[in-house]
Amino acid sequence: MKPRILFADDDPEIHKLIALVLQDEAYEIITADNGLQATEIWRSYPIHLVILDINMPVMDGLEACRWIRKRSDVPIMMLTALDNEQDIVNGLEAGADDYIVKPFRHSEFIARIEAILRRSYRQDKSDNGRLFYDKLLLDMDARLLQLKGKTIQISPLEFRLLRYLMGNIGVVVSKEELLQNVWGYEVIANDLNLVEATIRRLRKKLEMDPSRPHYIKTVWGAGYRFGG
Repeated sequence: MKPRILFADDDPEIHKLIALVLQDEAYEIITADNGLQATEIWRSYPIHLVILDINMPVMDGLEACRWIRKRSDVPIMMLTALDNEQDIVNGLEAGADDYIVKPFRHSEFIARIEAILRRSYRQDKSDNGRLFYDKLLLDMDARLLQLKGKTIQISPLEFRLLRYLMGNIGVVVSKEELLQNVWGYEVIANDLNLVEATIRRLRKKLEMDPSRPHYIKTVWGAGYRFGG
């Protein structure tokens, strides 16, 4: 079966463009005009990837993202003209896995879709089990995070990022390495902002004082180190 992609945007011209690009790549596409319609379609069809604009009538993309994320780990990508750092943070907080700013290059767009679908389909047996550090437990089988025995809610993206960091305790990893191994694609334009925003969000959930982190430490000029 072709991967089925749900795309929501209130601009009919963008619908035509996205449909053309995705159909050329042998994807099946279902379109929605607003976030509410997107949630209704998501409930009615098996969907492999959701792509949402943010500024839409009836229900905006962030609200639609939150609604879907509460019910599923399906990959969600934001495709929007909103391009400042807080917009990216808002998308991540809503549960998005990726964030692309309009206008975009078709080749980059397809590469990001391929990467996010590969992550979704891949079954990595080495992920089974648990990772521990200090008072932190990441359970891969149950897909949950516990800090001092208390369950911490994290998004699928935050889970993947933390899994990579905890799998490399004491090792300095660059932002470029994280982008390649967690998001699954090469560095393009301002994608490093996505890494920085996700790290900050994780710190808020894990650290007593995010400005003086105990778990995810910044190594200036090099990247990040988990523990060690």
